[in-house]
Amino acid sequence: MGMRKRIAVGASAVVVLAVGYGALDVYDVVPGPLTRSAAATKPVPEPGRTSVGPSVAPPVPASATPLQAADGPAQMPAKVQAQVAAAMKNPDLAKKLGAIVLDGQTGQVLLQHNPNTPMTPASTTKLLTAWVIANTMNLAKPLTTKVVSGSADNRIVLVAGGDTALNPGKGDPSQVNGHAGLADLAAQVATSLKKSGRTSVSVGVDTSYAPGPLTAKHWDPSVVAAGYTARIAQLGLSTQRASDPARPTPADPVASTLQAFVKDLAAQGIHATSGGTVTAPSGATELGQVESAPLLDVLGNALQLSDNAMIESLARQAAFAHGVGGSTADVTGFIESTLKKAGFNLAGVKLADACGLSDGTTIPPRLLAQLLLSGTDGKNKPFAQVLTRLSVGGYDGTLDNRFQLPGNASAAGDVRAKTGSLIGVASLAGTVITKDNRVLVFAVINNAALSWGPYGTRAAIDDFVAALQKCGCSE
Repeated sequence: MGMRKRIAVGASAVVVLAVGYGALDVYDVVPGPLTRSAAATKPVPEPGRTSVGPSVAPPVPASATPLQAADGPAQMPAKVQAQVAAAMKNPDLAKKLGAIVLDGQTGQVLLQHNPNTPMTPASTTKLLTAWVIANTMNLAKPLTTKVVSGSADNRIVLVAGGDTALNPGKGDPSQVNGHAGLADLAAQVATSLKKSGRTSVSVGVDTSYAPGPLTAKHWDPSVVAAGYTARIAQLGLSTQRASDPARPTPADPVASTLQAFVKDLAAQGIHATSGGTVTAPSGATELGQVESAPLLDVLGNALQLSDNAMIESLARQAAFAHGVGGSTADVTGFIESTLKKAGFNLAGVKLADACGLSDGTTIPPRLLAQLLLSGTDGKNKPFAQVLTRLSVGGYDGTLDNRFQLPGNASAAGDVRAKTGSLIGVASLAGTVITKDNRVLVFAVINNAALSWGPYGTRAAIDDFVAALQKCGCSE
């Protein structure tokens, strides 16, 4: 961690937080207090022994060594419990706490405290959704945005294909966000049009792929309006994802994307106008296409940045691929039914959305741990790949500035996890590699409304996980 400046987050830091940024942090939209507005842009050498930077990397092959490659000795439950006892007594954590720790290879329960209690999980809900996406879609396949000929010579159709991170300019193949570019698509289309002598067109947009409402049913309209989340769509711009409440996201992401594409066509010498929503003709000639990063990277980016709209969009695509509708009830029902069919015990689970932003979702810590275990023990290869894309403590995503206090900094780089944060909720679920070189799975949820808001509780959770990391708890 010498390569990174540590930022202590104490009472003084909480006081000086800007109101807008602090609110975003509470809703788990940005990495943490006093951090950059985006994840790290450079790969980090070997964090947690499963290093994957935020730039595009090829999907891990099915034969890849699973996360239990950390082959240290098994940890003894009594020793683990003694190791974290002080952290669990922290008043910032102890009230309304649910926690469970499993051996990442064997699944042995090493510690549990209210593991079966239904609790508000906030964005750790995304782990359920990610498991379903990983096991019902092709993680190696990109999301395609294309343009085809319309019903007349002067009409063309922009066809949405699920990419909500299109760069309005040229694409950047080294990045997930903005991997595909509308300017590149416009250049292809302009070339095709000019070959047939067309320089003036009306551009319609086809949104028949995985359709559904712009917001989840139970989202607070004020949260959406303020920009804590974008609207849900199957077409969107990399520059218009949720990041700042002073810059709310577009009311209609598809319309904004269409407008940007029309401008890009103009830059290519094509006079274009917006033709509204249409249906692409069957068998229409393709004029151009661009592709996102592989779905594995897109999903990983959504998890790292806790992008509510992107997760909802991907969940809707997974449901659509299996003949399920796009309403909130349809999508959450698809998630639950898929997990049940896979053998997971959903007692205590109630999903109000696919991302954890809505009030009303409950998940017991046990289920989060069992999902993670399915990836660490090598039994579920698709989800094992997803786990390599989770944020690394102290390095990137919503864990960017976590694990940087004196009591927990030792765990930086050895933790991969999904954060969760709402008013009165702080959660963390993921993996940690112990001092004995053993992978442990953990899930911690706190549902107490504390006087310092989420910051004291987050630090207490980090202390708990750091205690696990320090564990020399073998025989």
